[in-house]
Amino acid sequence: MENPQIVRQRIRLLLGFFLLFRCFAPAAQFVELKAEIEINNWSYWFFADARELAGGEPSKSVFTKSTEVRFLVGTNSWMMEGDFYSNASVTRWFTGTNIIDVINHYANSNPASNVNFPVVLTQPGWEKTTRVRESADGNPGRPVLVADLMDVRGKIGWLAFCSGPALKIPGRQVFPPDDLWKERCACSGNFNDKTVVFEDSLGLPKSMEIFTEKGQLILQYQIRQLVNVLGWHFPLEFYLVQYGPPHWPRTNSWEVEFTAKGKISSINVGAPPFIAPNVKHQSGSAIKQSAN
Repeated sequence: MENPQIVRQRIRLLLGFFLLFRCFAPAAQFVELKAEIEINNWSYWFFADARELAGGEPSKSVFTKSTEVRFLVGTNSWMMEGDFYSNASVTRWFTGTNIIDVINHYANSNPASNVNFPVVLTQPGWEKTTRVRESADGNPGRPVLVADLMDVRGKIGWLAFCSGPALKIPGRQVFPPDDLWKERCACSGNFNDKTVVFEDSLGLPKSMEIFTEKGQLILQYQIRQLVNVLGWHFPLEFYLVQYGPPHWPRTNSWEVEFTAKGKISSINVGAPPFIAPNVKHQSGSAIKQSAN
């Protein structure tokens, strides 16, 4: 039988090697960037102006303001935050298993009509709403009769900067950012896409075209310039166009629904995103606390 003292020495030696490996093992890498995203809703403008000519309410200006969104991007997780809703700031995480939304909004405002889950009072006059949804790839798009997991601006930012984990999955489905196609498009939602990705470990798209099952083009996405950080390629500028049926009957006709464009305003190596433990390990749809 082997000497117990020698066995203990071997165990201590193996433990030392393990701890040494843990100390020098590379930490997960993240890139922090800020991007300005602008959306121009052509289809709605034509619809609103036609209604105005018929005696409706005057429409708002077509000159829109871009929204700045902050991202932390890694190969298997990401975070985005910005003013995605009116009178509200939103922080979203993809943890590798869930998409978590935390929405901070003024108590008297209604930041999104589809935010119909309980709220958390954080400070006088403000509320915080938290929602957790299961997701294995971070893709916010969902098929017919299922609500998408983000607003349009968030889905555009996801496509440009966070879609790498989802695009790597064989047989994945990519959906148009504006989910009005579920109501207005006479299609099943079984889309096909032609996507070219960067050949790096992040794998963001260079270009993408999405087609209906009948071959009708419904989305075009393209980058204009790129930047490299940590060996990963990011779109310094990008633009996209989504098509669909018009708001009024027209035989065999599709039109531009909206266009969008984005550009990076700053980009650097970043730290892993921090998620509060009570939020990260929340398994239900919402948490509720008393006011501070």
